[in-house]
Amino acid sequence: MLNRMFRHASVLWRAEGTIAEARLQIVMRRYLLYALAGLIAVFGLGMLNLAAFFAAQALWGPIWAAIAAALGDFIVALIVAGIGGLSARLGAHLNTALDMRQAALDCIDAEFTAMQEPFAWLSRAARNPIDTALPAALVPVITAIVRGLRKDKAESK
Repeated sequence: MLNRMFRHASVLWRAEGTIAEARLQIVMRRYLLYALAGLIAVFGLGMLNLAAFFAAQALWGPIWAAIAAALGDFIVALIVAGIGGLSARLGAHLNTALDMRQAALDCIDAEFTAMQEPFAWLSRAARNPIDTALPAALVPVITAIVRGLRKDKAESK
């Protein structure tokens, strides 16, 4: 019984490790793409800003050209961040590990329930110790009384 309990606990431990590893990979991938989006927003678009600014300055003037370049930067950064958020989804690997964890928890619960049945008398003894101890104490007393009566009967003959 304990052997099965330890086996289920081992499966639970491995499933928890797999779940944690999968979640860490998802978070790391997501933040790596967010960092890439930040780098693109800061450095990659610097030259594009400069080119867009000079091209728009002739048409709209320096103020509106700077605003147009900044809005273009924000749009590109949002697109890259959106790709990062969409590409980090839960995989089949994580779903399998979640199912394994639930199965291990169910088996451990069933083992605990099965373990409780043989020790139910201990639970009853803890609740009402007099009822449990009374038969154990009465048997030696009754035996002594019967032996005493036999001796009295044998002596009277």
